[in-house]
Amino acid sequence: MKREIPVKVKLSTTITQEGQQEHFDFVEDGTFVEINGKYYLRYLEHQNGQETPVQVKFEDELVRLRRRGSVETNLFLDPHQATIMRYRTQYGILNLDVVTESLEKKVDVQKPAGQVSVKYQLKQAGQIIGSYQLELQFA
Repeated sequence: MKREIPVKVKLSTTITQEGQQEHFDFVEDGTFVEINGKYYLRYLEHQNGQETPVQVKFEDELVRLRRRGSVETNLFLDPHQATIMRYRTQYGILNLDVVTESLEKKVDVQKPAGQVSVKYQLKQAGQIIGSYQLELQFA
């Protein structure tokens, strides 16, 4: 069974790298999708004239975030353990450790509506590459 419902997506991201901080806000049209009891939020992120397809998969205690653009990102945000992300760049693939410091999510699959708040770090060889804070809402 597949169910697709249009939603409005609000995303706020703060990135801290090497003492510099950047902040991005997006409001996009998206779709909440249910496929055989699995739940996804899909939308196109528009930035600098580029469209980047984004998919968020809601699982029991973790969230998977996939972005497919010039750089491909596939994050497994798990508050109980570090995960490994294969970060595909134009120069090749990097393996990065994803350390989820906090993850709060509330998803009402019937409405559908929800919010996700997550803080995480990306590390390579034990060194912090960046700290990220993500606030996602949809309804």
